[in-house]
Amino acid sequence: MALLRWELLSGAEAQRCLRERRLAILPIGALEAHGPHLPTGTDNLLATAIAERVAERVGGVLLPVLPYGQVWSLQDFPGSLSISAETLTRLLVELGLSLQRQGAALLAIINGHVGNGPALQAAARQLYQQKGPLTYVFTYPGLGEIALQVCSSRPLPGGYFHADEIETSMALYVAPDLVRMDQAAPEEPQLPPDFLYRPVPWSEITRTGVLGDPTQATPEKGAALIEGIVERIVAVLRLALQALEHSQGSSAGGAA
Repeated sequence: MALLRWELLSGAEAQRCLRERRLAILPIGALEAHGPHLPTGTDNLLATAIAERVAERVGGVLLPVLPYGQVWSLQDFPGSLSISAETLTRLLVELGLSLQRQGAALLAIINGHVGNGPALQAAARQLYQQKGPLTYVFTYPGLGEIALQVCSSRPLPGGYFHADEIETSMALYVAPDLVRMDQAAPEEPQLPPDFLYRPVPWSEITRTGVLGDPTQATPEKGAALIEGIVERIVAVLRLALQALEHSQGSSAGGAA
């Protein structure tokens, strides 16, 4: 399907397209240190690339990337910018309700930053309680399973991966010109035994923000990861759109 970018449409076009397609797709990431070889906006680049592919395949209206996120773990590293989880949740709830007024029944948040997860889930629940658009949150679904097949690395306990083989491979696939492989170097994180059970600033476990070995990254691995993630998101959203169409058809039949 044609990729519809909200910011390139006129106001009337944007509203008409959203009322027709019913699905808004919002990529969200963060600005944070990603070692010496990746840009601070890596999470935004990945979220946008995934969101574009999803929008092309399911026909939703693509919103501009929300580039700021909750960056507690890396907040003291050079280049990291952070907003609070509360601010992020409130922003997404207000945005979701605004999208509903424009015609959205479904909102798909494509999240490129694991640290945003709790705020996004809180926003989805609040929108549900306020009868806003039904909100889906996707944070690299299936990544661990795909990485098991194509990468030598695995996400850390808690699902964390950062500037390593996995993330660098995805960046090489979607934005190769921005990856400085000549500066990539491995750094094995030193995880304390209570890593999963207390707040751990990443200055305790890494010097550079790298959690693994980015030198093993390739664009081919990145393609398998990105396209596999897209496939999983598309499958879920197609079911959501089918359910929405069915419910609308049932309502129309009941009214008749």
